[in-house]
Amino acid sequence: MLEKLTEEKLKNDLTVKNADRLLTDLSAPQLRLGVNVRGNIQTADKGGSQRVKTPQPRNIIELLSKKTLSKDAKSTLKAYNLIKNPSIWRGNLAIPPASFLETATVIFKNETDIALEMPFFAGLNFIAAHLLYLNVSINFSDQIIKPDIWTIILAESGSAKTFANNVFEKAIEIKNIFDTGIQSAAKFIEELQKNNNGFWIRDEFAQLLKAMKTQPYLEELKDYLLKIYDNKTIMRKTLNREIIVENPALVLFALNVYSTYLQNISLEDILDGFAQRPNYVIAKQDSERPELSVALYPFKLLKNTVKKSWKKIKFPKQNKEYVLGREAIKAFEESFYNYAKTESEKLPASFLRRTLFKSIKYALIYHIILGKASKKEIDAEDIIWAMRIILMHISDTKELLENYGFSDLEKTIQKVENLKKKLASQGKPIKARNIISNVKEIRSVPEAKAILEIIYQT
Repeated sequence: MLEKLTEEKLKNDLTVKNADRLLTDLSAPQLRLGVNVRGNIQTADKGGSQRVKTPQPRNIIELLSKKTLSKDAKSTLKAYNLIKNPSIWRGNLAIPPASFLETATVIFKNETDIALEMPFFAGLNFIAAHLLYLNVSINFSDQIIKPDIWTIILAESGSAKTFANNVFEKAIEIKNIFDTGIQSAAKFIEELQKNNNGFWIRDEFAQLLKAMKTQPYLEELKDYLLKIYDNKTIMRKTLNREIIVENPALVLFALNVYSTYLQNISLEDILDGFAQRPNYVIAKQDSERPELSVALYPFKLLKNTVKKSWKKIKFPKQNKEYVLGREAIKAFEESFYNYAKTESEKLPASFLRRTLFKSIKYALIYHIILGKASKKEIDAEDIIWAMRIILMHISDTKELLENYGFSDLEKTIQKVENLKKKLASQGKPIKARNIISNVKEIRSVPEAKAILEIIYQT
């Protein structure tokens, strides 16, 4: 069984001094069980092993110095530079003992070699989708917060992304599935009007994002998605009629080949405000359950196990409205301020709020997972569990950025900081010409000023 968290552990997390401590907890090694393949076997669609292909090289420092780069993008670059990123699977401490998430994750661990991020986040998203269908929400200071999480799973070809998702789709009868074959902005808004508060499962999501920039029939889709994320009314007028969708919301569960995502989505796209809205998850192969260590997957056993555990979840009645309790608010604020102080007093507000605010949505999901549907208040325990998910997303997003040359930026920043200290010891201020002369990676005054802007922010 996965590690059981003690009450003392949860209590200590409330007063955690910085994000590094949580990240250390999240990187704790997972207990493993042996691989045991039983009957009821279905062949998985598995391809050959591939290394992650990086996108076309781009000078990230040159990009940072561009005048056309948005303020959002620049602030995001600065923020991600401040985040330390352990690259170890850390889901065990985000799984409540004896819960639906544990059952689903353990059966996949025992019977397959599929990365555990797949069943874990599939479970979270299916619960979120059902809660959205039931119109369950949190009321905080007259603000209605829905469990409309957006998740992008990135895994290499042959990692059985579709297989894992099919297990959950066959095991769980979700009534609000959104049409995944949308090919135009017009069709998208029509489907949204028919199936608002739906569950949008989309494979090869990067191709859709790329098409939004290049195809006229999809150019309005980005604006629609931004409004959906903010639950703002959408209006579309045609020659024949007017379509109005009030209070729109979707749970998005997107799947994509990691290398394909890198090839189709540019660094500018990743740094854009829209790209900050989804939660990124990198599904890595487990070294103790290596790829191709299991020949066939027991589809029926997986499906039946997930189905049986799903039926044990006590969901609230429709239109249930929870509130954020005082202890939950305190836990959120402590995490918020401690995280900001850990890396910088000036962590960009756009990044900090978008990331940490999602913990409230996850807290609602955990409230149900923990069997507290009858209790109206979201409590501190719910927030604590949620924060573990948020820091996983932050870690994976940072790793994603490193594939765009972000590590090179960090090394360059360190060189400039060392030069700054050297000049300071001589009583001299650092200037752009000093940087260009001493740091080969920086070739122009705008690039030097961009690096200095980051250093003085940190």
